[in-house]
Amino acid sequence: MANERRTQFIETAMKLFAEKGYHSTSIQDIVEAWGISKGAFYHHFSSKEDLMLSIVKHHFEMLHSAFMNVKQENESEKEMLVKQITLQFEGMHSHKHKEFVQMMMAEQLPKISHDIHQYLFKQRVRIFNWYCQRLIEVYGEKVEHYVFDVVTMLIGMIREYIFYILFNPNMLQLRSEEIARFIVRRLDAIVDSFEPHESPLLKKEMICYFTEIEERERRERKKQIVAHIARLKETLSSISLDKKTHHQLHSALDTLEAELTNEQSAPREYVVKGILLYIESQKIQPLSNDLASLTEIVHEYITNHK
Repeated sequence: MANERRTQFIETAMKLFAEKGYHSTSIQDIVEAWGISKGAFYHHFSSKEDLMLSIVKHHFEMLHSAFMNVKQENESEKEMLVKQITLQFEGMHSHKHKEFVQMMMAEQLPKISHDIHQYLFKQRVRIFNWYCQRLIEVYGEKVEHYVFDVVTMLIGMIREYIFYILFNPNMLQLRSEEIARFIVRRLDAIVDSFEPHESPLLKKEMICYFTEIEERERRERKKQIVAHIARLKETLSSISLDKKTHHQLHSALDTLEAELTNEQSAPREYVVKGILLYIESQKIQPLSNDLASLTEIVHEYITNHK
């Protein structure tokens, strides 16, 4: 219920920012639209910048999840790529996200705060790395040597078509799948056009900072998760509870840590969510703040590293 309320706050604020502009919208405007006090606002968000960051994260998670996590059925890898690019276009001009995308382009979001700038940069890197993996899955060895260049061209094509779709009503007559298939045919031609022994422009050593940033982020998130769990265990040890509850909660935290720090496989989302819900269901007040922080960072970790 709390998550639903937070989502409603985020969507209402986003509409205000889209209508009036971020800088012209005051916190008073926001709390009046929400029907709460200014004090209650600061219970949910530390500042207007923090609220905007939450809006950006909320929409980016939905946009990326829609095409990055779609399940493969009986399609070939290439048909799957067409579907994923189609879903990216559909998400960008869907009613659910159109106002957000227009606001994002109008507001120069990276200038609002350092945290937003960092988040958008990491999402850009995430998409770049994801497309590198997808093109290798589709084209195999033919593209590996040139994958950074091809992905750069692919992302450029997608961004330009999205721009035209959003701001040129005449583009609405083009179907998302039609654009996606057109782009993939261009990719076919680009991959086939490379001459034997032709050198790529973008080499791994040139952009290793960008390609490795996700791994550095993953390691940092894991450290934060381990520190949050250690803090919860320390608080738990200082609370007077019956022996059985103490043991069960400590075991739950041990299992959670093992699941999230396993180097051999990705964390199983249903296991992680189940453990967090179990701990939350105990309603132990001294754990509530640290548990909420842990839940948020775990959600970001799983979302960004599926």
